Parts: sequence; C-alpha cells; structure tokens
Amino acid sequence: MPYSKKHKEETRQSILKSANELFSSKGFSAVTVNEVMQNCSLTRGAFYAHFNSKSNLYSEALKFSATNSELAKLKPKEISSKDWLGQLLNAYLSTEHVDGERPCPLAFLAIDIVSQDKTAKKAYAHTFKNMNKIILDYAGDNAPCNKEDILSLTSMIIGAVAVSRTIEDKDLVKNILASCRQQARLILGGI
Repeated sequence: MPYSKKHKEETRQSILKSANELFSSKGFSAVTVNEVMQNCSLTRGAFYAHFNSKSNLYSEALKFSATNSELAKLKPKEISSKDWLGQLLNAYLSTEHVDGERPCPLAFLAIDIVSQDKTAKKAYAHTFKNMNKIILDYAGDNAPCNKEDILSLTSMIIGAVAVSRTIEDKDLVKNILASCRQQARLILGGI
C-alpha cells in the first residue's frame, strides 16, 4: 500500500529539519546524507524519494530554515511593523540566538558556502535576498533607509552573529551584539 501524501510530506519535513540542524551545526561539507537520515531515523532510500542530491537537500533545507525562522513569522496585528522589526532585530542580535541550537544558517554557513556548488550558492543567495526584502518591507516606505542601507544592515547582523559564534569571551560577544543593535537602529531611523 503506497504512503499517503500526508505521510510523504511529514517524512520530507523530518528530513529537512534534520538537514537544517546538521548543516547549521557542522557545515555543508562535514554532513553526509547518511547522517541526515540517521538523525531523523529514516533510511537512505527515503532520501532519494524526496531529494536528488545533497546540494538539492541543502537548498531545500535553507528554504525550510528561512520559512520557519522568526523573521518569517506573521507580524501580530497589534504591533506596528517598525516595533515588530525592532523585536526581530533584538532577537537576532541576542546571545540566546548566538548560543542557540538553531543558529541562522546565513551566519553559520557564510564561509562554508564559498566552496560549494552553484545550487547551494544559489540557495544561499536567494535566502539572503529574501531576508533583505522582508526587512525592507518591515522598515516601510517612511524609513530613512533604502535597499543599499538594508544590504549593509543584513550583512552587518549576519556577520555579527557569525563572528560572535566563534568568540568565547561573553562580554565581547555582548558588546558586538549591542553595537550592531545600535547601528541597526540608526540605519532604520531609530526603531
């Protein structure tokens, strides 16, 4: 008896969650398909029912991560876009995010992605561009910033998280994150 569509989608989501966890913690090159499948208690054969390559899995895992991130959550109606963006930036530039089990793959994989194939690079670039678009949308038409300012801001905050994950001095990490929150507010007009 064939599996239901619901079962197939649940299996796919399980594989994507596993891949996202492993890629975000170990990097693309250090993760094998076998590890991804073992981590979600599935067989290697199940992998090929959903993905045609590790790069394809990486691309889909990045999309999965982006669509399940804080930034992708719907803004509560009672909060203004500007206040919501402020809350998102505070959460992104926090020690909890830096030290968390689910770090932003854009921050963690920034260096790792350079040595990957075009599919993986394209997925990374798509996720980065989408992050910029969402932030610009939340900033709104009345913000004193433009697309180039948002590119600068997202590059800064991704870099801040990436650097902070490598530093053991917690006071320095707090200073990096606080400085970037301050600069982000300046770029966005004081949110």
